[in-house]
Amino acid sequence: MRARDLKLLRDFRRLGWQAAAIALLIACGVAVSVMAFSAQSALRSAQAGFYADTRFADLFAQARRAPESLGSEILAIDGVLVVDLRLREVGLMPIPGQVRPAALQLISLPRTGETGLNLPHLVQGRMPVAEGEVVALKAFLDAARLAPGDALPATVRGRPVQLRIVGAVEAPEYVFSAGPGSFLPDNAHNAVLWADRDFVGRASGMGAVFDTVALDLADGASAPAVAAAVDRLLEPYGGRGAVERADQPSHAMLEAELRELSLSATLLPPIFLLVASALVHMVMGRLVDAEREQIGLLKAFGFTDGEVAEGYLKLSAAIGAAGGLAGGLAGWTLGALIMGLYEQYFRLPDLQPSFNLAAFVASLAISVGAAVAGSLLAVRRAVALSPSVAMRPPPPAVFHRGLALGLGRLRPIDEATRILLRNLTRFPGRALLGGAGLAASLALLVSAQSMFASLDRLVEHAAFRTQRWNHSLTFLEARSLGSRTDVATLPGVLRVEPVRNAEATISGRGTSRRVMISGIDPDGRLQRPLDSLGRPVPLQGGVVISAALAERLDVRPGDPLHLRLRDGARSEAVVRLAALSEDYSGYGVYMPRRRLNMLLGEGEIVTGAHLLVDPLARAAFYRSIARTPQVVGLLDRDEAIAGLRMAMIDAMRTSMTFYMGFAAAIGLGVAFNLARIGLSERARDLATLRILGFDRIDCAYVLLGELLILTLAAIPFGLLGGAALSRGLAWAYAREELRLPLEVSPGGMSTALIVYGATILAAAILVGRRVWGLNLVAVLKSRD
Repeated sequence: MRARDLKLLRDFRRLGWQAAAIALLIACGVAVSVMAFSAQSALRSAQAGFYADTRFADLFAQARRAPESLGSEILAIDGVLVVDLRLREVGLMPIPGQVRPAALQLISLPRTGETGLNLPHLVQGRMPVAEGEVVALKAFLDAARLAPGDALPATVRGRPVQLRIVGAVEAPEYVFSAGPGSFLPDNAHNAVLWADRDFVGRASGMGAVFDTVALDLADGASAPAVAAAVDRLLEPYGGRGAVERADQPSHAMLEAELRELSLSATLLPPIFLLVASALVHMVMGRLVDAEREQIGLLKAFGFTDGEVAEGYLKLSAAIGAAGGLAGGLAGWTLGALIMGLYEQYFRLPDLQPSFNLAAFVASLAISVGAAVAGSLLAVRRAVALSPSVAMRPPPPAVFHRGLALGLGRLRPIDEATRILLRNLTRFPGRALLGGAGLAASLALLVSAQSMFASLDRLVEHAAFRTQRWNHSLTFLEARSLGSRTDVATLPGVLRVEPVRNAEATISGRGTSRRVMISGIDPDGRLQRPLDSLGRPVPLQGGVVISAALAERLDVRPGDPLHLRLRDGARSEAVVRLAALSEDYSGYGVYMPRRRLNMLLGEGEIVTGAHLLVDPLARAAFYRSIARTPQVVGLLDRDEAIAGLRMAMIDAMRTSMTFYMGFAAAIGLGVAFNLARIGLSERARDLATLRILGFDRIDCAYVLLGELLILTLAAIPFGLLGGAALSRGLAWAYAREELRLPLEVSPGGMSTALIVYGATILAAAILVGRRVWGLNLVAVLKSRD
């Protein structure tokens, strides 16, 4: 090996734990990037293959009852390649071993010879061939503890039918299968079944008609133009408005997760690499200062500036490469763990962990580049040294009357503190970089803790203040207000408040959005929109919408809104925006029920009811509901909240554990390197102090007091930065169906500070124990 390579190995071994601490930070950044891009690659690959195999449609539309003969007219629309007409019936179905009945969706399969779309993918058993045979979504069978061969009773449009499960399937429309009336999976109560087309028609009493249609479009076809044409054809038959694939609920949820993975891969790694680059700058600067005479000797023996610089650049690149390689391995491991979580929520048959080699190579190159960039200033100083200057001892430091002397005049301070403050003010740039790194660590810890507090606030606001009911019913068809009396007689019902839900397109300043309007009674107590301060918003004089929807439409209270109703008389109206509500669970729209009935051109009609049910009578209530043909939807608020906590907390616990570990790594790396550099610079000074009569505690105080001051000085900046980062993360990860509120709680800050302090303490102990082991003779004999 060349002499320069031997020197490189010696320097790398001498840096030891300092290089390891920097490599750890780089590994954290690379791990996040590799984990996110690998998970994204696995999801994309499984999604593309599954969509292709099952012929996932490009456009979806619904109607009430449209004749099958209309299919030929839809097929004649320019750009339409395939039309798939289906019947989809809903209801409730009791499940053995469960108290609450499951929400039933019975979907027809294409007839023999028909070209179908959204085809179920058989994973167990066989497809239906006889009367009453069905295949079921595998997620439902697993959660409900059912299997092919089981028979289940059901009610379809008031008609009792007997169903027999013969197979388990996965379906592209239900890659993410949300529970009824929710955006979270509730597999045990979401019975999605497929059966023969003629059987579904006979069971529901509907003949040659359809109520859902899926379209496959030609390449280059205009989806909005096709959707408008489909809407015109279906409007006489109660068309609900065509939806493009991007707005299909299951696909939209999967795409939102893919976007969040991209955000994670682009937002967090730069923080780690910037801190690591700053640490490389400090460490390499210290190394160049320590090797002045060696640099001078190399140049005196004929080594060029490039050859001298090469060694330091290689050393920096080696640190970056070591961190990048370790981060790649950690990213692959973490990616496999994340895929285990995704398998619970995204039902893709070929979803397997993968390793994104391109992301790893790019991350490795960037990490090496960041480490090399951090060393450039130090390398420049090494190159600029001439042999004659480098081989002379460095000039002694020039001290001025600074902070230490000023504080001493105001209030006498001991010599150890005076030394400490003088050393701190001697290198302000290093102190600034170190403090910034410590503040970044605390900011990440605070933002991670804020996510848990935000979830608690979301649950408390949405479930216990806005929605004060514990059960919600949906009727098969709109019914008269008198149905409230029938519901009130059900076992355990303490209070009933009717609701009229209606689909509409709401438009603001040039922007439109499809929404569900909730028509509720202004004096109701079970459902009430709240403002940002938690106060009830009065439902008078117009419409109330969520702040998120107002931002999307670019409107303010007092502005006009255009409504195009898709129910009832399907009329259009201009209403005034009366107020904004703070709704974290979607784009909420509220108005008085009677006002909505009037716009729909109907009398006292309701589509459901919010209930307050005695918890002790839940079993009897569920049994009665299962025998009520007109009820096709039942939402249990308490179980929905339990599902929300389970889904969100499981996912967040895994993610936040990673992020808190990464944040602690920043604090550990910065604190350890600051203390270790200080020890390297002042080992002779500390040994001299020991000989002059200072004890080990005084020496440790001189060494670690700087770290303590920087740690305390970084706290306010870290807390403020954490609040700002929490706000940014809440905005970046916001979804249409869920927006986490900004909640930086005192408890979360306290936890972050405890972890932050423990991390700094660990670094201080690692370096401080070296003070106890100082060999005074060896240190004083050394030339540096």
